[in-house]
Amino acid sequence: MDRRPTLETRPPVLIDAIVRTLIPPACREHVVGDLWERYRSPWRFVLDAAATLPFVIASRIRRTSTLSAVFIQVFALSVAFAAASRGGVRAVAPVLGAMIALVLRDAYKMCISISAKQVAVDMLVGAGGVLVSQAILALALPQVAIPLRGYAGFAGFGLIYLLRLQSPTLGAVPNHTVARVPSTHDALVTEVRLHERMGKRARLIEVVVGIGIALFFLRPLSTAPNIFLAVGFALGSLSALYVAVIMMWNRSRPMPDGLGFGPSIEYYRQELIRQHKWVRTMWMWYFLPFVPGFTFITIGATIEAAGRGRPLWGGAVMAAVLVGVLVAAHVGTRSMARKLQIRIDALGTAGER
Repeated sequence: MDRRPTLETRPPVLIDAIVRTLIPPACREHVVGDLWERYRSPWRFVLDAAATLPFVIASRIRRTSTLSAVFIQVFALSVAFAAASRGGVRAVAPVLGAMIALVLRDAYKMCISISAKQVAVDMLVGAGGVLVSQAILALALPQVAIPLRGYAGFAGFGLIYLLRLQSPTLGAVPNHTVARVPSTHDALVTEVRLHERMGKRARLIEVVVGIGIALFFLRPLSTAPNIFLAVGFALGSLSALYVAVIMMWNRSRPMPDGLGFGPSIEYYRQELIRQHKWVRTMWMWYFLPFVPGFTFITIGATIEAAGRGRPLWGGAVMAAVLVGVLVAAHVGTRSMARKLQIRIDALGTAGER
């Protein structure tokens, strides 16, 4: 049934178009329909929309962003812009602008960014948020704007790009979506093949990044000023190689062609069960190996700072930030495991019908 009012009581076309644009597409029709039902006058319509819009956007953000994913992205951008600007204070505005843009981008998208092109557009939106923040500071507080060299912090978007390619959902998938069972054999095969392609791409990214990190740690290892830093860099390099080898070993066989609906469901379900075991134990084989290395690096950096007469609180901050990143990553993997379990249970129910 069409709930829209008659033409005599509808809002002006321009105002209605502006309100529609401001509402996230995923819930636009429902919200606009409610606003039309309560329409009394153009002014009341604008006020009603202004009062409703923040709650709609906030609700959408809760569905498309997770706290752990936001924390990890903030960490990556903070390190990049703080290092490039040679100061943490100036990194606040660009990181804040980028995260506002990225979170809103996720809230206003119709679907999750899966392709490399879609993720690249996400990064361009985030970079636009940085530029907007700097334009505002140039007019209001130019003394805290990042210097020209600070724009090298845009390299942080490269890490986020790989992170989003490796895990497009970042845990932000509603339960009702993963609980939905494919209704046809073609839909099921399409989902399975997409899952296989995404898994293959994620493993490739993990392997390449792991080898890159291992090589990165070898450079400071040769010039480490104390034994703790040397041991930390060596352990970090070995840990990265270990994770890369594990990811190469964790390969899945593609589903054979020609399977019927029931066998395809069961094959896919068993693959998700195997993946669920890996994700559930990721803290042990993925995160834990890096802890000793980063511990030695933190101790070595603190000793080096003390020898140069610098304050020692930097080591405590570094340790706290690393613990926060590990906790955020662990929370994210637990969320992924819960989503996988919901999907496994849903497919099990489908197989029984």
